[in-house]
Amino acid sequence: MKLFTYRGKRVHAFHRNIKGITWFIWWFPFLLATSYYTYLHLEELKVQPLPQGYFIGSGVLLSALLSLGVNYLCYEKMLFFQKLNSLRILSRFLLENNLYLVKKVKREKGMVEKITLPKVYLKQSRYELQVSFILEGNKFQDRFLNLGSTLEVMFNGDFRDKSFDKRFVKYKIAINRIESRISIDQVEVKGSKIRLMKDVYWDYVKDSHLLVGGGTGGGKTVTLMSIIYALLKVGYIDICDPKNSDLASLKKLPVFHGRVYSSKEDIINCFRENVEFMKKRYEVLTSFPDYRPGTYYTHYNLKPKFLLVDEWAALMAKIDRDYSQQSELMEYLTQIVLEGRQAGVYVIFAMQRPDGEYIKTSLRDNFMMRLSVGHLESTGYDMMFGDANKTKEFKKLDEINGVKVVGRGYIASSGNLAGEFYSPYIPLDQGFSFYDEYAKIPIMEFEGEEFSVFEEYLEEKKSKEENRVDEQLQEPEILHRPLKEFAEEHNLKMQTLRKIIPYMEEHGISFERTDSAILIEPFQEKLLLETITRFEEDGRKSYPKAIEAIVSHHGLGQGQGQA
Repeated sequence: MKLFTYRGKRVHAFHRNIKGITWFIWWFPFLLATSYYTYLHLEELKVQPLPQGYFIGSGVLLSALLSLGVNYLCYEKMLFFQKLNSLRILSRFLLENNLYLVKKVKREKGMVEKITLPKVYLKQSRYELQVSFILEGNKFQDRFLNLGSTLEVMFNGDFRDKSFDKRFVKYKIAINRIESRISIDQVEVKGSKIRLMKDVYWDYVKDSHLLVGGGTGGGKTVTLMSIIYALLKVGYIDICDPKNSDLASLKKLPVFHGRVYSSKEDIINCFRENVEFMKKRYEVLTSFPDYRPGTYYTHYNLKPKFLLVDEWAALMAKIDRDYSQQSELMEYLTQIVLEGRQAGVYVIFAMQRPDGEYIKTSLRDNFMMRLSVGHLESTGYDMMFGDANKTKEFKKLDEINGVKVVGRGYIASSGNLAGEFYSPYIPLDQGFSFYDEYAKIPIMEFEGEEFSVFEEYLEEKKSKEENRVDEQLQEPEILHRPLKEFAEEHNLKMQTLRKIIPYMEEHGISFERTDSAILIEPFQEKLLLETITRFEEDGRKSYPKAIEAIVSHHGLGQGQGQA
């Protein structure tokens, strides 16, 4: 039996002046030194008060200002002083809201009123704050039972939990959330948990299916690409981009070959194949000798499969009047969402807001993890996080300490309170490129009997590879080298070259690719150098125009890019 529970530091009335008290403590040694100096030079001061008086007065003022600065820095940087400040806030809250008792104490001069605060305790760490309020039927009990939202705003944090511990009600508030932000190299998957912040994970087995909301410019695409970066290493990903925008461009990378879809027909077919894959995997699971009902694919060391859809609303708009396609697509989606968990098939949906017009509320409720990036309207937050967060104050923060913040939002598993979220930091100013990092990831080939539904695709891929080999045997050998080697030799940025190459490919100038690099031949090197030179001569206006001029100069057309 536990005899004692440590609830933290008790709040007292004097804590309301704690900042002044600590400042005086810092100032006191200076004040003491000044007093001692004045005592030693008292006779001189009587004779010549002005010079010495100015010196002493200036010393007192400067020491007071210095102590004030030291006091401010301590409260900003040190956890001990941050705890004191939280005690100050709580003390002022109790006093200013009349949440205290007044006792009359007899003194020599008569009766004196003494203020006594109820038992309120504070326990604080770097990222969490716990406040416990006494109950025991006192006159403040009803007010103490409903302080979650108040404390959230008071401490500029996120109300996470309310629990009862014997005679106390305890509130948990998450604080300093931006300090929990991680960089892209720290995004990883352990088991079935993908790490999104220092203390925030998405367990795709436990909380199956992810719903991502966010307006334009809020950082939704970057967040999705960060998630893709981690999941590529542990499973298979199909990407559907009906807008044919940022994610659609990934199809040029070898690791995404045959797994990126843009047209409505291809997307519907992708959903159909994933339903068939799911059914086939269930057959595979039940065929294991040690199969037990209720066991998941992870028990048999099978890899998960993810279906990511960016802007579901755009897809529904494409098939707005084709009710047969709508019905077919919704049937596939419903099957995957309701049945995909055990088979290891998960859906990641990205929408500006999960409107019931585009996705049924009953189906939306099966997305067990919710994530918003950027600012949403109140109705958007209601759709994202449900009734559990009706009273939550979703704060809009565009800047923190004068610095613009991108990728801030909220995250919650279904039915739980939402917490402040910061998407992984991407060092774009240091040359980081998702395309370069994706190119380093080895291609995960389809394995297992369940992938028999993709046999048509595999045969097509095999046929293309055989044709390429035949063409290489017929053509004279051409010396190739990695694009990176060429860039280093001529002191060029890889980012610039990767921007130029897609435009050249539009003119039929094809570049060979391996799992981890782009290969170029001497003639292509010449074209790249001429393009950059032309771009500079034209006043750095347009790469496509520079490429068009160079291609025209060499008399190249579609399919004529090989020397």
